[in-house]
Amino acid sequence: MSSGNQFERLFKLWATVTKLVIDGKRSAAKVADTLQSIVDEQLPSKLYLAPGQQNGGVMVGFDLEKHLQEEKLIERAYTLEDELVKSWLENPASYPEEFKNKAIFLWKSQRASGDYREVACLCWHGGRVVVHWRWLERRWDGYRPALLASS
Repeated sequence: MSSGNQFERLFKLWATVTKLVIDGKRSAAKVADTLQSIVDEQLPSKLYLAPGQQNGGVMVGFDLEKHLQEEKLIERAYTLEDELVKSWLENPASYPEEFKNKAIFLWKSQRASGDYREVACLCWHGGRVVVHWRWLERRWDGYRPALLASS
């Protein structure tokens, strides 16, 4: 079903629910609670800062990677190949506002060049999402969170 048909279906359902509430056949409070549960629904991803990155702290990338591995958080990390990430790259309007002032790291997307390794990150620049790479030898502060799938 195309997104146009989904929107048409959504508006028809909304009109039906509204009429049922007005006619007293459905509880306005229950409808409001149901809508609130949709609004409050957990996002598929979250930004994560290691304890060493919080409160003005910084960590070397190798130490941060070790922390993510020890805490088994690396398993929830995103890659450049994940559909959510691809959608942000293809449609910058869908990129979350709260991410725009940070470098969002995708710890499962790494590459090596000689003895050096680097991790992919997403940055907001010029009205679009761009991919940058950061050496693990560098320092990570509170503006460089990992993007993890919600648990």
